[in-house]
Amino acid sequence: MAERVGSRTDLSQTVFGVTFHSPVLLASGTCGYGQEYADLIPLDDIGGIVTKAVSVEPRVGNPPHRVAETPGGMINAIGLENVGLEVFRNEKLPWLDRALERAQVLVNVVGRSADEYEAVVSGLDAEQGFLGYEINVSCPNVKGGTMFGTDEAVLGGLVRRLRRATERPLVIKLTPNVADVGVFAKICESEGADGLSAINTFPGMVVDIDRRVPLIGNGSGGISGPAILPMGVYATWRVRQSCELPIIGIGGIRNGADAMQYILAGACLVQVGTASFVDPNAAVDVHAGIAAYLERSEVDSLAELVGGLAFPAARK
Repeated sequence: MAERVGSRTDLSQTVFGVTFHSPVLLASGTCGYGQEYADLIPLDDIGGIVTKAVSVEPRVGNPPHRVAETPGGMINAIGLENVGLEVFRNEKLPWLDRALERAQVLVNVVGRSADEYEAVVSGLDAEQGFLGYEINVSCPNVKGGTMFGTDEAVLGGLVRRLRRATERPLVIKLTPNVADVGVFAKICESEGADGLSAINTFPGMVVDIDRRVPLIGNGSGGISGPAILPMGVYATWRVRQSCELPIIGIGGIRNGADAMQYILAGACLVQVGTASFVDPNAAVDVHAGIAAYLERSEVDSLAELVGGLAFPAARK
């Protein structure tokens, strides 16, 4: 076991060739480009952030309403609004490089074509201020956005192409909207990905029954929050059974207990997203909750518990 310092436990995880001092990251689309959260929480107290999506050209996103509450979570159809590659590279990334001392940064990348994905990666690869990329192949809010994440051949081709474009860590954010997420995880592994984020949102719709129209301006959107936690944990476990890549667990995490479900299922890192809209300090609280769990369990190092899910013996 790792040596304790006083009563403190070791929450660090060595992944992608670096040490994350905390397993907790802020999820893409929920923390802007980091600067938006700098006055709300001490960003260096968590493991890092995944930036808002970056595309080649700026995007204005979908018409309002873009966000609404649902039972057990929220629905959103932002439409990948973002500042575009040039502004991100010239303004957002330099701030991250100056402001963060130990929190790691993954840049979320989107595109309408393989050419666009590669253009963003190639356009950022020589810059400082970030560790690697989270490739969003599964956003359900943009027309055609699920194509890369649900087509085995197309996904494999994209990962293979991006692998040739960068030596930085390449994390693929998987969609849950497939028959077996493990199959797609294995494809990413075979084509050279360094890690996987599991999972993105589920497609859904909320209807305004008085107006008899969808509440979301785009018609449909992505469901996130506590309601999808069991599906995210299952997807993480299924991915762990299918490949050896590091997994970042995402979906419905509000506290340390939620995070531990993902970690026991096989995730070495987790992302907090929707909970931050309710409480901007949620990611810090999740970190504290994981530490408290380790203390109660008398476990010195979080790494000992990754993938530690046990199944009871089958009943006769």
